[in-house]
Amino acid sequence: MSEAAPATVDAEAAPAKAIYQKPKKVRKKMVTWYGARISTDPTAPIVLRRRPTTPSQRHTAIIDKSWLWRGGPLKGLTEGLRKTGGRNNTGRTTVFWRGGGNKHRYRIVDFKRTLRTYQGVRTGVIERIEYDPNRTAFIALLRHPVDESKRAEGEKKQLSDYLSYIICPQGVKVGQELEASRTQQVDIKPGNAMPLKFMPVGTAVHNIEMTIGKGGQLCRSAGTSAQLLERDETKGLALLRMTSKEQRYVPLLAMATVGAVSNPNKKNEVMGKAGRNRWKGKRPRVRGVAMNPVDHPHGGGEGKKGTGGPPLSPWGKKTKGMKTVRKLSPLIALPRWKAKRMSR
Repeated sequence: MSEAAPATVDAEAAPAKAIYQKPKKVRKKMVTWYGARISTDPTAPIVLRRRPTTPSQRHTAIIDKSWLWRGGPLKGLTEGLRKTGGRNNTGRTTVFWRGGGNKHRYRIVDFKRTLRTYQGVRTGVIERIEYDPNRTAFIALLRHPVDESKRAEGEKKQLSDYLSYIICPQGVKVGQELEASRTQQVDIKPGNAMPLKFMPVGTAVHNIEMTIGKGGQLCRSAGTSAQLLERDETKGLALLRMTSKEQRYVPLLAMATVGAVSNPNKKNEVMGKAGRNRWKGKRPRVRGVAMNPVDHPHGGGEGKKGTGGPPLSPWGKKTKGMKTVRKLSPLIALPRWKAKRMSR
């Protein structure tokens, strides 16, 4: 007898082999102080509270940087930054409790926005918003359109003509166009820069110049801004109310940027552990009563003791309640201490 041919099985009719699929890892929701789940504005991110899986995570509250640029900075707009460890040029410690920390490169930020000799409006489009380890605010990379036909003969091309870093204002987006001018008024929108002369009273501003043409020096920290109270055309001065409630005069032709500085929730950040401060170059702070008499006026003694008199600085000067301002600047209309007393 001849053997029967093996039965053929249709591949399509055969049941598919069951393949084990690893379940997708579900990302745990981050709980915040304010009950929000995600931050949609990259210039005002929320503070994330982590789940207490370790003792340090229980108190850690950090800024959500998931919407920021994940790459490195533009190398042409950075330079090396050497650490001092709190020492001066002779090697002596002049600032205590500094040392170590991660290595950083300094980002060259344009605080002027436009030169004094530039006539007209300088525009720039926001390419990206970045984290800057050297300051509390975020920075934004602007791309400026350049007309090569107007370039002087023999003038060299510079990277700063096309790209620049600025202090990132609050409320701007990637792709938004910003304007800056010293000679004319531009739109009153966050991120636009012009002299205080062209701004209406009540405008919130930041990155304010104290000397015309020197670049912004006031209100550059995260979440800060000043309010324009009045403009005195005869004296050429503008009155500003600072974040500390101090009122001071600045030149009316000084440049300022409309809006507040980004990252307003920086004040709610909690390091959570000592190691995170060491990454920033901050060393442990030692109390004066724990030192020897040669190191501090509070030092020495047997066992635990107090200061033995009024609290003093390491150099023997009174450190609590003593007035430190000798002469008030004539440009300060209302000092901080008086404004604080009036608000009580």
